[in-house]
Amino acid sequence: MKRIFLTLSLALGFLFARADEGMWLLTMMKQQHLDDSLRKAGLLIAPDRLYSEKKSSIRDCIGIFGGGCTGEVVSPHGLVMTNNHCGFGYVHDMSTLEHNYLQDGFFARSMQEELPVPELQFTFVRRIADVTDIVEKAIREEKLGLFELYRGETLPRLAREQLEKSEFSGQKGMRARIEPFFEGNRFYLFLEQVYSDVRLVANPPQNVAQFGFNQDNWIWPRHNADFAVFRIYAAADGQPADYAAENLPLETPAYLPISLDGVGEGDYTMIMGFPGSTSRFLTASQVRTRCESQNAPVALAGNLYLDYLKRAMDADSAFYLKHADEYMSIGNVVKNYGGMNESVRKTGLAARKAAEEAQFRAFARGKARYAGIIERIDSLQAAAADSLYDTYLLRFAGLTGMDISTQSVEALAEALAGGKADSATAKAMETLRKDRARRCKDEEADYYRGLSKLLLPLTARYGRLEQTRALAGTDIADIEAQVDSIFDGSIFRSAEAFEAFAAAPSAEVLLADPLYRYAVARQALNSRLREAMQAYRAASTALSHVYVRGLCEMYKWTKAPDANFTLRMTYGRVADLHPRDAVRYDWQTTLDGMFEKENPDDSDYVINEKLRRHFLAGDYGRYARPDGKLPACFLSNNDITGGNSGSGVLNARGELIGLAFDGNIESLSSDLCYNPELQRCINVDIRFVLFMLDTFGGSTYLLDELDLR
Repeated sequence: MKRIFLTLSLALGFLFARADEGMWLLTMMKQQHLDDSLRKAGLLIAPDRLYSEKKSSIRDCIGIFGGGCTGEVVSPHGLVMTNNHCGFGYVHDMSTLEHNYLQDGFFARSMQEELPVPELQFTFVRRIADVTDIVEKAIREEKLGLFELYRGETLPRLAREQLEKSEFSGQKGMRARIEPFFEGNRFYLFLEQVYSDVRLVANPPQNVAQFGFNQDNWIWPRHNADFAVFRIYAAADGQPADYAAENLPLETPAYLPISLDGVGEGDYTMIMGFPGSTSRFLTASQVRTRCESQNAPVALAGNLYLDYLKRAMDADSAFYLKHADEYMSIGNVVKNYGGMNESVRKTGLAARKAAEEAQFRAFARGKARYAGIIERIDSLQAAAADSLYDTYLLRFAGLTGMDISTQSVEALAEALAGGKADSATAKAMETLRKDRARRCKDEEADYYRGLSKLLLPLTARYGRLEQTRALAGTDIADIEAQVDSIFDGSIFRSAEAFEAFAAAPSAEVLLADPLYRYAVARQALNSRLREAMQAYRAASTALSHVYVRGLCEMYKWTKAPDANFTLRMTYGRVADLHPRDAVRYDWQTTLDGMFEKENPDDSDYVINEKLRRHFLAGDYGRYARPDGKLPACFLSNNDITGGNSGSGVLNARGELIGLAFDGNIESLSSDLCYNPELQRCINVDIRFVLFMLDTFGGSTYLLDELDLR
């Protein structure tokens, strides 16, 4: 997309010419002429095979994995594929140094070896319905603004009422939610069924699944097998049930077949999943706010945090295992935010948004509802910029590893000062003791002392509000000494120091404690920022509702709604990448590239030795290409974002050819505006997945239940 739409006719022509843009809600397929576009793009199956309320469809194979990813059913016995990084936190919590399923991997050899995963759920969408009229009626009758609607009980109540009226009423595991679309100009009901007995089947070793780790995150070319396999279990009647040894694999009549034919450049691809969040209807000032007041402070503080954490992880295997999930999660956000800013700058997105605003002003001329709406949005962004910046800066910057509840401290101080009964004082003391043990990390005190010395100065140097800068004091040179005084002088610094205080407690000592005083200041600042953010979001919600309504009218409702973690479909094709002048990346990689990246001195690029043996022998089973190489990953131009992780990539016949797991750093502004030249989806080839399950991992029993074509 070289420049923003200049006229309405040009805009509509562009949309239909490049219909691979969009995370489409399939219930709007007819309304938005999506079925016609799919056929023209190369879909070889009937569009109602993708989504149907009357018969089985691909929709029935796709579900929410955990709380923020996508998974797909690939066998009639509830077998689910998703990304390794989607299961990373769950497998991390199951792992110990003795049984390190995260780093060493895990491959079951039979159903009996499949491992229960605590807290993991898989959720199917059973029904989607337009409930705009119902919600708007409630808004009028209850005199609600949109911000109050989103925060209150009206939407949950309406969702429950709709569930009770449906044929799913009374079924186990059912839940209902109503989500706004087009900034509250449409509302859809989602009836979902949650299964809570999900078991681990296969998880590749970390140095295969996450080869390159955070350094390769958002980077192409890639060579990691980012997948994991789980299985849904249910009660004997097929209904959801908590884990029990007698539960059975869920019988699933709808499941995805798998193609072994491979992929070629230009091949049709489609992805169905649960993209988390996009913001493509922003004004130019909102784009600047996102970059300057949200992304920038997170990247600033987060990169320092990650570098410090990685050095500590590499120095201690137990520390590495404990913090690996934290490193992955934070690294993904920080690199995304920094990459988005760079992409916005290079693509000139703010200027393109300004051009769209000019088009909107021409469209809105004479329409009182839209008069001055852009200017009101601009004023709001300017007013909120400093509070937003400090809110995001404080996600990382500040004193870390020592946290205490001011409420617990003050309750004990009140008991001590008021001469309350021994039992009441003892209870308050025990509450504070438990709170300290949970929040203050004795065993990693040196790590957190160093991290605090690194991060606390950021509040003084970069904080925009006086209250933020005051957290660290006015003299930056004395901040390290201040950190030492808190770590050395607080009664909460260790269990030993707290017990010494508990032996002779004093309200005066408690309230003068340096950690408590810091916590009071931080709490007061957080309270101020929360109040400012609530006012900002309320005003922003109301203004965006009007502006987006106007944009939708201008584009005749042909644009896809922003992502909001609801079931969507996107289509495109296998494509290479030309990110800048004289640079071209091929659309596919092979296992050879992993060995070209090998660096034994960098923990992110250490080769798995078992995989090395397969590579040297060329032992890839039946999953090699005709030239003998093992396919690793491939690119497509599907329009995805966070939440699509784990989504299956399907060919024109609806067969699984890969799993989406990442995007490219050049296109990270795509959450704000789709860019067809740069937007790429990074996928692990299904043949790499099957090689790991079969030839490498030995989970051969799985092959008997897969529909391989």
